Amino acid sequence: MDQLVSEHGTQITAIAGVIGCAVGAVLSVWSKRICSAFAVDHPDERSSPSAHGGALGLMILTGLLFAAYFHLVLNLQAQLQMHSTPEVQPDALWRYGRGIGHLVLISLLVVATATDLRDYIIPDQITLPGMAIGILLAFISGDTQIIHVWVDWNDPMTALHGPLIPTWVKEHRYWHGLAWSMAGLITGGGITWLIRWLGSLVLGQESLGFGDVTLIAMIGSFLGWQPVIFVIVLAPLCAIFAGLAVRITTGRNYIPFGPYLSLAAVIVLLSWRSLWLLEGPSEFSIRKLFGDAVGLGILAGISVVSLILLLGCVRLYRLIPGRQRDGHECER
Repeated sequence: MDQLVSEHGTQITAIAGVIGCAVGAVLSVWSKRICSAFAVDHPDERSSPSAHGGALGLMILTGLLFAAYFHLVLNLQAQLQMHSTPEVQPDALWRYGRGIGHLVLISLLVVATATDLRDYIIPDQITLPGMAIGILLAFISGDTQIIHVWVDWNDPMTALHGPLIPTWVKEHRYWHGLAWSMAGLITGGGITWLIRWLGSLVLGQESLGFGDVTLIAMIGSFLGWQPVIFVIVLAPLCAIFAGLAVRITTGRNYIPFGPYLSLAAVIVLLSWRSLWLLEGPSEFSIRKLFGDAVGLGILAGISVVSLILLLGCVRLYRLIPGRQRDGHECER
């Protein structure tokens, strides 16, 4: 398989894009059915003006994401291999198996974004099966993680022996797969639920929908707890750029959280190696924060602040003059 990819990487990237377009057509039909079912169950809610369009956009978007994933992660000709890190070296079978799982995640993120933009919902029929797929794939393979559940770069001997990884990770690969997937699910969902609870307590109303909680939990089940923290930290930056773009092009007075979380997840997925190996001055490196209690405390604080900033960005968008949303805000 590696030889085939090495020799025909460009052609396979194009094929991945075509497959992505076909998947996007299916996702478009699925998202419309979800929105139609929601309209039947909630007759007082009205869909946004784009509820019956966007099929071509979904096809193009999914095709581009599939092609980008193959080029940046799997294409040996490009020599980028964004999931290749010193800590994790899966065998060839599960390297491509992991890739298929990530394409499933991308597809779920696309359809979740479509339903969130159309009817401001992230239904359980997307996120709950997604969590199950992420957990089962991790457990059955034991070799689809992009980073182990625990890696310590702070030990003085790392310069000689590499990062400190618990021995049970290799000895019990299947249980490790279950552990890192569940850790990602709990970390992502737990932090988001905490912000949802704090927002309701302080503001007296729900600041996040429960669909946002299950969405980030689903992302964590595929990526693990370290990448999901990157997703949470990057989400406000995505809100600034993507939110303004949506605001300018559609004039919407309400912009949901789901698209920002999905965009941040895709960025992390396509650039993981660069993010994980990022180093700063005085021998500082991002990955060292994930290896001790002080670093974890810093990351927890940054995650909470990032979600608060994301909430603030969305609320600021509502103050910008623009077209009001049709209908009432629905439960998510």
